[in-house]
Amino acid sequence: MQQLLQLSTKIHIISIFFTLCIILLFIFTFYKEKDYVVLTRRYERYTLFYYFFLSSIIFTGLILFTLIHFQFSLKVSLMILATIHLIVTSIKLYIKFKQSRLKDKESQKTFITYTRKKFIIDATILIIIGILSYAIHI
Repeated sequence: MQQLLQLSTKIHIISIFFTLCIILLFIFTFYKEKDYVVLTRRYERYTLFYYFFLSSIIFTGLILFTLIHFQFSLKVSLMILATIHLIVTSIKLYIKFKQSRLKDKESQKTFITYTRKKFIIDATILIIIGILSYAIHI
């Protein structure tokens, strides 16, 4: 049981690290790239990896939550709220992406600004909760 807890914790932390790396890649791409067509192609490519690691965070988090016998703490509550935030804002981002059009500059601008804000907030949340949960042990 202890080995499963340790393995799940390690995989959870690795998934958070890779998700954070992908988020930083998104931020860099959305500030560097000016061509909208290239930007959307990269967005579609990176999104697959982002959702894969986000789902692995959720899966390993559920395993860890069951291994601690569903005991709520401040750490667990923060992680659940962060996961809900990541999912809801990802759904909103997908909707904005589908609504953006190649000819409409306003929808492109809305998509790009929302994406920049979303991923900066996501990176901040992952870093803060990672520090609070794994470094401080709340």
